[in-house]
Amino acid sequence: MTIRVMSSGKGYEYLLKSVVGGDGDREMSSPLTRYYTESGCPPGTWVGTGLMSLDDGRTPALAEGDTVTEEHLARLLGEGIHPVTGEKLGKRFPSLQPPRERIAARVARLDPDLRGEARAEAVERIHEEEVAKKPRTAVAGFDLTFSPPKSVSAIWGVADAGTQALIAQAHHAAMRDTIALLEERVAATRVGAGGIAQMPIVGVIATAFDHYDSRAADPQLHTHVVVSNKVQGEDGRWRTLDSRRLHRATVALSASYNAFLTDHTARLLGVTWVPVDRGKDRNTGWEIEGVPVALLAEFSRRTTGGSDGGEGIEQVKNRLIEQYVAAHGRQPSAATIAALRQQATLETRPEKELYSLAELTADWRARAEVVLGEDASTWAQHLLDRGANEGRLRADDLGLEQIEDLAAVVLMEVANRRAIWGRFNLHAETMRQIMGVRFATTDDRLQVLDQIVAHAEAESLRLTPDYDRTVPPHYVEGEGNRFQPVDQIAYSSQDILDAEQRLLAHSQRTGGPALTARLVARHTSRKIRGVRLDSDQAVAITRIARSGLTLDLLVGPAGSGKTTALRALHRAWTAAHGRDSVIGLAPSAAAAEVLGDSLGVRAENTAKFLYEHHHGRWNLEAGQLVLVDESSLAGTLALDRITEHAAEVGAKVVLIGDWAQLSAVETGGAFGMLVRHRQSVPELTDVRRFANEWEKTASLGLRHGRTDALDDYQERGRLRDGDAETMLDAIYEAWRTDRDDGLRTLMIAGTGEMVAQLNERARADLVAAGRVEADGLRLHDGTIAGVGDLVVTRLNDRRLSTGRAWVKNGDRWQVTHRYDDGSLAVRRLGRGDKPHGKALVLPAKYVREEVELGYASTVHRAQGVSVDTAHALVDPETASRELFYVAMTRGKHRNQAYVIVPDPHEVEPHLDQPEQLTLTERLAKVLARSDADLSATETLTLEVDRHASLSTLLAEYDVLAREAQIDRWAALLDVAPFPENVADDVFTSPYYEHLESALARHEAAGHLAAVALTALAPRLAPGEDQADPAAQLATMLDQATQKLRPGKRTKARIAGLIPTPAEPIADDMQTALTERQELIETAARQLLHDAQEAGAAWVTKLGQPGSRPEARERWEAHAAAVALYRYRYEITGPSPLGDAKTVTTADQAAEYRAAQIALARLRRVVNAATDAGATRGASRREQRRRFSV
Repeated sequence: MTIRVMSSGKGYEYLLKSVVGGDGDREMSSPLTRYYTESGCPPGTWVGTGLMSLDDGRTPALAEGDTVTEEHLARLLGEGIHPVTGEKLGKRFPSLQPPRERIAARVARLDPDLRGEARAEAVERIHEEEVAKKPRTAVAGFDLTFSPPKSVSAIWGVADAGTQALIAQAHHAAMRDTIALLEERVAATRVGAGGIAQMPIVGVIATAFDHYDSRAADPQLHTHVVVSNKVQGEDGRWRTLDSRRLHRATVALSASYNAFLTDHTARLLGVTWVPVDRGKDRNTGWEIEGVPVALLAEFSRRTTGGSDGGEGIEQVKNRLIEQYVAAHGRQPSAATIAALRQQATLETRPEKELYSLAELTADWRARAEVVLGEDASTWAQHLLDRGANEGRLRADDLGLEQIEDLAAVVLMEVANRRAIWGRFNLHAETMRQIMGVRFATTDDRLQVLDQIVAHAEAESLRLTPDYDRTVPPHYVEGEGNRFQPVDQIAYSSQDILDAEQRLLAHSQRTGGPALTARLVARHTSRKIRGVRLDSDQAVAITRIARSGLTLDLLVGPAGSGKTTALRALHRAWTAAHGRDSVIGLAPSAAAAEVLGDSLGVRAENTAKFLYEHHHGRWNLEAGQLVLVDESSLAGTLALDRITEHAAEVGAKVVLIGDWAQLSAVETGGAFGMLVRHRQSVPELTDVRRFANEWEKTASLGLRHGRTDALDDYQERGRLRDGDAETMLDAIYEAWRTDRDDGLRTLMIAGTGEMVAQLNERARADLVAAGRVEADGLRLHDGTIAGVGDLVVTRLNDRRLSTGRAWVKNGDRWQVTHRYDDGSLAVRRLGRGDKPHGKALVLPAKYVREEVELGYASTVHRAQGVSVDTAHALVDPETASRELFYVAMTRGKHRNQAYVIVPDPHEVEPHLDQPEQLTLTERLAKVLARSDADLSATETLTLEVDRHASLSTLLAEYDVLAREAQIDRWAALLDVAPFPENVADDVFTSPYYEHLESALARHEAAGHLAAVALTALAPRLAPGEDQADPAAQLATMLDQATQKLRPGKRTKARIAGLIPTPAEPIADDMQTALTERQELIETAARQLLHDAQEAGAAWVTKLGQPGSRPEARERWEAHAAAVALYRYRYEITGPSPLGDAKTVTTADQAAEYRAAQIALARLRRVVNAATDAGATRGASRREQRRRFSV
């Protein structure tokens, strides 16, 4: 299951384009069989328990399974209103007037004295600006696309119509189970500042559309379930779905759908499911047993397109540019060109041809028969006739010990991948771990899921503090509450936290081995292989050698000369402690080999070292220096074990890496934590790798996320963009040219899928050129490897050796012979990707599971590699700053980025279309996205601070205070003298909560809300052309509040600033409010004390209260109000309340007035103290005068 955002507008029309035009055979029971011979897919249907929230009792209610009409979609997804009645569901979606109307309105407002050429230029500028404006859209919903594994679609595509209906039934049942799970455990809305509180909803409102095939016309049964962003909270108000929670739960929901599908297909069809290895660092897949890989490959064709004589995208774009130049007399800007290309792409979108399922099935059977060598439908029937012998479990069939064992496995798998996890991480992993078990019912599977997750959470270390504040009973939801839902609780393990604490302690603890200043100076001042250290290298190495820290750090950007600096450290250390006193470690064997070769030391990967140490075969000695390269990729637990051992024997560990590069795939974040914790880290600041001076500075700009660095790359032609096919061709051609020129060159991509595409592109070209054999062995990722191909090994295997070197993860080879038994003879690649050395035979099993084509590399595998030129394929939708920085710093002479512009041909048109951005704007979004991990220690601090923060207390108080007054405001408004037909519009208005706030502000200022409503309510006028009545009334109330002097009925405020709700208030609610009030007032006083200790200028301006205790108490109470106001509205200047012109909201205006009152009272206290002091001084002088006489 995947999720994509769907915007308001007319995107919904795509969902209707593939729907059949006729009614089909009404005698058939299922939509799939009913429309079997009709061209297109079945009509969409309504889904979700939220449909009951649309039932107003006056019109026919929508029910699950009802047909969705175009009018329904236009209203709900296009405008954000009731799909049947057209009434408001909260705020309507925003809209933008047509360009012609906007242009006319702005031209009409031009200065009448503006004439001639100046007026023409102004009109032209207005025209350009308005045409370039994007339509205002809102998030209309979320497209949850449910796609079964390929084996399901393959069987479905060739089976008889009755079997197809059963498969679709299983798919729909799994989908409904997942939607029910979403409604029960995920879907909610949020209220309060920053969405501080979660509110339950009635349910989701969704539409489901079945599709049969992919754009490549392969069988791909899938369903688009568009979940509306409009949801009704339990208080009856319409709000938006909590999208953050939905996105966090996506992986868990996807894993649940897959698990539900295995159960339903097993029950209905009797199939058996088997695990499928999908490659390193990817979760295990599951497919139906007995479906040949060749059939899956046949039904996984990529769209190649063709020529039909029509215009292509580039032709249309060039035509549009010519039209622009003819109309405007100048070339369009880069932003305008991007917009024109987007227009061209949309104009050339191929219309998807509609076929009936009967026609598609006939085509799929014909294609399958070529692969299977037999009748496809007969093959499918025989496959299903085998049946499955698997037992189906009930929840109580699993004992406590089995549940605990499964929970331990789940926890181990999750903890191996991340330092921090939550409920949805455990949910997803649990569903994966029990995929191989068939359950009798969905409830049985969910009961087992809940038991395992509960045990896993109990065994985890909770980082989020236990919620210790009182909440009303209806705020409690199971194990959590509205302010702290269970899915927001962060967990780690005690082992990880302890390891981090030990690492932090060792990074501060001195007493480890150190060198003398004289010795270090002698070796840092001498040339090393003809190169003299620069000042930053010498300083960093001197600090490390002299620090005496057990655990030290060396931070170096890509290409900063870490190797040269480490050679100096190695030379100095061995001079003091002996030849074998320095060893090298790295997370990967390949990186360890590079480190060992460059320094001439014994080097190994961290896992191998720890394995040997555990078995007593490799122990460190006193005075040894352990250099751990690429430490940002090292796991926390591994670094802890190495450092602990070093500390025990008196050795020293130096972690070498860069916080700006990629983090560990396993549990990580330790290196970044250590760097952030230490005040000043030894760091190499100059970049030396690049041949071009400008690239040294520009690469550091990428490292820090500075977007202006992109201009340097673009000006020098280092950035290219285009659709995926164009970029695949471009990157391959550049790589091939460099390779043919004898350069060490590398193609890099962000994901395994993109690497596979590059590999396939390279291989196809080499086969066509006759340099690689067409036939070969099928590898685990579906690609083919034959004689002449370049391949990469993915698993360390010391048994496979050429004598001096053994097979490592990341080694690259050329295939020299292919054996009939599935093994390959290979030779290692050297400079210019030329093979050298002896041949090695890789066993068939290793080839099948651990070999990939080696023309391209993932960014993770490329980190630490240095080549002459690097070519990076960048997907701006998924790439992060760390990934882009690593990819663009591998090449000494040139680093080139090939940026994929999302192609609307490849994006479902009802979803968000690619933004019209320039190349640098796309990459700026990449630089703004960080994948850096936080450690468990840092997360613990963050969670504790967030829970106890004043911002959290204020937001919680606001939510509770609003709810405490809901019934009271409703009662007052119910009897207000509204004109006829206005009252209902007030109560159903999306601005109703704004009106409640305005009433609260009016009463807090000392006025009676009932009196104000009696005076203002009759002024509201009904009618479509009038402003929203609730918004109107709120504005009138605020205007009245500001004009009137504060009344006599003012109530006490929290810390003199925050208004308190009027009584009567329910006891449980009052308890919750009072508790937070006390905490807020204590925190406000602490703000004041902190400012006093810091000598803040604004405190000095308040004056002094004198020495009398009662005066000091009054002064502090009023000063705390000022401090709280400054905190709440982020006032930083010396003026106590800041500039009045910066007050922007009604709430701030009301609290500004309260703070002004507090400040005035404070000054009276100060003046009284001053006057009293002056009086006492005069009295003493008079007494002295009398005594002197």
